[in-house]
Amino acid sequence: MNNLYYNTQNSESKCNWVMRCLLKGWPDARPVQKRSDDIELLPGHFWGFIENNEHAINTLKRAGIDWYFWDMPYWGRWNGLKEAVNPNQDFYWRVSRNSVHYKHTKDYPSDRFDAWQIEPKSQSTGSKILICPSSETMTRWTTGMDVKMWVQMITLGLRKYTDRPIEVRYKPRGKGTSGPAAALIPFREQAQDTHCVVTSISLCAMEAQILGIPTICHPDSFAADISSTRLEEIENPKHVDIQQWLNNLAYSQFTQNEIASGLAYEILHA
Repeated sequence: MNNLYYNTQNSESKCNWVMRCLLKGWPDARPVQKRSDDIELLPGHFWGFIENNEHAINTLKRAGIDWYFWDMPYWGRWNGLKEAVNPNQDFYWRVSRNSVHYKHTKDYPSDRFDAWQIEPKSQSTGSKILICPSSETMTRWTTGMDVKMWVQMITLGLRKYTDRPIEVRYKPRGKGTSGPAAALIPFREQAQDTHCVVTSISLCAMEAQILGIPTICHPDSFAADISSTRLEEIENPKHVDIQQWLNNLAYSQFTQNEIASGLAYEILHA
């Protein structure tokens, strides 16, 4: 049995779009539409850290029971604008098992990544450092610090190893949403002339790597496999071939039709 933890405060939330698809495409799935701190010790599916998801996830972690974390994808996301909501649109949602982000388990072919129709740029050069903190919730989950404290720690740490100019790009919020759709300045524009992007586990690491910009990130980041993880590497951050990493990311996110059809389940359990 797998519990699907619905958003009980907004029946038409993106969480519930995904949960309704899982109800069709995931074996032995059943909805949890009434929240309680008494968490059943059964595998569970969660959307972000809404409601009491953090408590429920920690309960399952302590018991050694599988949990699945669904959230915005690495590429091909819903644009987040309320006036453009269409739950049947062919955008993606990401999923990871027993972590909040992709962790390498196996290597996949390129077919799903090829469908994105994007061409990563070759290694770029730049002068500045762009710090991109994650949301408050994700920052606390990953580092135990709030965003302000984390940015201060990273800035002071970088100053031990470099005198490059530093900019900070906080997660955009506005227009009733967050992420790229709310940004006044697109990431691609602000990232011009960037030597390295430093983040904890923000999706900005994906955008940076596609633009040919190296990244330094937290060891729990989805980009840890192809990034430096120590600030002392700031002048010579890791540069590697990211093709296999991109192939693998494409196999960790699915459209709603792929979730409802059972394809997501088949891939994750192959």
